[in-house]
Amino acid sequence: MNRDSTFMRTAARIGDLGSPFYDEERQRDVWNEASAVGFQLQLWLGLVAATVAVWWAGGAAVPYALALVGITTLASIVTVTYASRLGVEVDDQPHLSMARVVPYMALLVVFVLGLVRAGAPYERDGGWGSMRYGFAQGAVIGLAGVAIWLAVRLVRERRRA
Repeated sequence: MNRDSTFMRTAARIGDLGSPFYDEERQRDVWNEASAVGFQLQLWLGLVAATVAVWWAGGAAVPYALALVGITTLASIVTVTYASRLGVEVDDQPHLSMARVVPYMALLVVFVLGLVRAGAPYERDGGWGSMRYGFAQGAVIGLAGVAIWLAVRLVRERRRA
């Protein structure tokens, strides 16, 4: 638990963790709960918006949808990394709710299928269409790999518990 690393100092500065607000335990607990609710909402709304965009607007929305998913993913990575650096492994919890994980993964699959569909109409003539098609294909492969990795990790954690 090294709070002197660059990551931890930056996180403390961004989160304003030195504020007197955090001195009172109830305020800190309520804020932590509110932050968890807001974080979960951000995860869901980001993926829902990206999924709707690729299915509704098609190929033109792919870069924006991927940017939205990327930003959401970055926020998740920072959150999990911060907790991990303080000794809390959020994905090792035996109470991890499959009732929450499975619908999110299903939405991720719908998003990936939307990327495939959105990438399909591009011409593969070496121009921008080809680049967009390759971009969509690469995103699909990358997201599928992440989904498989997460699923395998969840199964392994369940077996250990």
